[in-house]
Amino acid sequence: MKKEKKKEQARKPKYGIFYCIKWLVRRMWQWDRSLIWASVALVPLSVLLYAIGLYTPSIILDSLQTNEDFNQIALIITVLLCATLFFNLVKDFISQVRGQAEHHNANRFHWEIMKAEMQKDFFLHYDPEYIKIYDRVRQILGNGADGSPGRFVIRFSDMVANVLCFLLFGSVISMLNPWILVLLVAGSLVTMLPRRYQQDRDHEERDQRNANSRKMSYLSWHLSNEPKAAKDIRLYGFTTFLDEKVRSVIQEHVRLLRHQQRNRSLSSYVSFGMGFLRDGCAYLFLIWNAVRGNLSSAEFVLYFNAIARLSSFIDGIVQYIGSAHETALGTSDCIVYFAENHNKMNHAAGIPLPKGRPLSIEFRHVTYQYPKGEQPVLQDISFQIAAGENISLVGLNGAGKTTLAKLMCGLILPDQGEILIDGHPLGEYNRDELYTLFSMVPQNYTILPTTIAENLAFQDRSQIDEPLLWDCLEKAEIADKIRSLPKGIDTPMNKQFDADAVNFSGGEMQKLLLARAIYHDSSILILDEPTAALDAIAENRIYQNYRELTEHATSIFISHRLASTRFCDRIYLLDGARLAESGTHEELMALGGRYRELFDIQSKYYKEGGDFHEE
Repeated sequence: MKKEKKKEQARKPKYGIFYCIKWLVRRMWQWDRSLIWASVALVPLSVLLYAIGLYTPSIILDSLQTNEDFNQIALIITVLLCATLFFNLVKDFISQVRGQAEHHNANRFHWEIMKAEMQKDFFLHYDPEYIKIYDRVRQILGNGADGSPGRFVIRFSDMVANVLCFLLFGSVISMLNPWILVLLVAGSLVTMLPRRYQQDRDHEERDQRNANSRKMSYLSWHLSNEPKAAKDIRLYGFTTFLDEKVRSVIQEHVRLLRHQQRNRSLSSYVSFGMGFLRDGCAYLFLIWNAVRGNLSSAEFVLYFNAIARLSSFIDGIVQYIGSAHETALGTSDCIVYFAENHNKMNHAAGIPLPKGRPLSIEFRHVTYQYPKGEQPVLQDISFQIAAGENISLVGLNGAGKTTLAKLMCGLILPDQGEILIDGHPLGEYNRDELYTLFSMVPQNYTILPTTIAENLAFQDRSQIDEPLLWDCLEKAEIADKIRSLPKGIDTPMNKQFDADAVNFSGGEMQKLLLARAIYHDSSILILDEPTAALDAIAENRIYQNYRELTEHATSIFISHRLASTRFCDRIYLLDGARLAESGTHEELMALGGRYRELFDIQSKYYKEGGDFHEE
């Protein structure tokens, strides 16, 4: 733990500040140029308004002291106030345009994240280091702070305005005494050091805060909004246990927040102390000159205004330098996420896709271990599946069956060995084209916030082959249920998006997933525990119709129920991360090995006169 913490504290941005700035501004220019144009337009407006604010009090005071004509004084005041009002209205309008453009750019960044995530290889979701990068980027784009997209452009334009105002106000103060200007600048520069320290600490501890936020989000959203979780909590009395979990996560959150706040407080205290000393010395010098009669009332007001404003301009410049550094820290993570190639699958043109026929599959000495796993899930696996074969992959829970299926599809990649489809390694195919060769009925599935038809076909409603879809629903024995719904196949499936959506039972969902796999008519069909939630009658019908369902594909039927595998051409038994046995049901039973042992244990409960019976 200590070694990991030291390693994390040593992490520095990979890309320099100027490269990060160029990368970020280029995207702002592509997505919404009004952000840049509005930021540029606000610079002269801001300088003009500050200049009016600087000279207005001294001009009015000087007019009152030297001019007795009320109309002329009133005219001067009216012109100055009208000019201030007009330019403020223009500035507010442009600021609104800039704010909307910043919001648009932030939304565009979120959209780019979603697009990029779909292009990333699936195996990255098991990589802890990639998850850290992903969390950093989402946190940067979602926090609305200085590191967020668009904020840099705004800060930069504000900094330019501050620099111009510094030159204007500094020249005024220099007429009083150049050393006052030196004092104000030096005092502000000193505050950069603690602010830079605070930003570096924030950046280094960001992964810890992101990990804590992930826990908080799970507890606050998933447990609060997931009916299944709420049911288990009540039935099993998890309230006290869960209360302790929530308490520990909140305590961790408070600890991280306090640590962050301590770093920020140090920076604030130093800045306040230096500002008080800096401005106090300048004001004392100004008052001393006024008392000695070296300054008129109008000059005193002018210089007093200039000192007060100049300090804020210097602070603005210093804050921008700090925020630019923070932007570079965050943007560097964005570049790593967007620009660097984390993928390992082939995203370029691949060999022609062998579609419209069953395909062979071959594993050659494949070994796979999940990142940070203690031992390999699969070890030196080799086997061949002929085109059109119906294979059963069996083993106890945790034997690696689902992992093997993911490897077969190219969702995860082996640490050693290679996998061939139709005699060619996976890497020779274009990744997205490769995926079209497979249809899967998975254990864990995703339901999109759309209709039944679109969830099954993954196409726009106008492109769906409706007769084919109904035929697939019939084969999966779920058509009657769908017909009974008021909207049929156009019934929505997510209640969070549509109050009229329908919830399906576990068995019904498995039938829908089977219909989806049949509809896509892929060359390789993978069924991962496809009957686990079905009743015995429905399960038996699936077995009886299995040959018809898979007649145009190579099929892999994954199950821990050995009695469900007799209809397959061959059976592969995974045991202890290795391929322990293979053959037909009769061959494996005659072998008298591990398969026979597991089959006898499972089947004895269903045999007449077995040990198991109801009281």
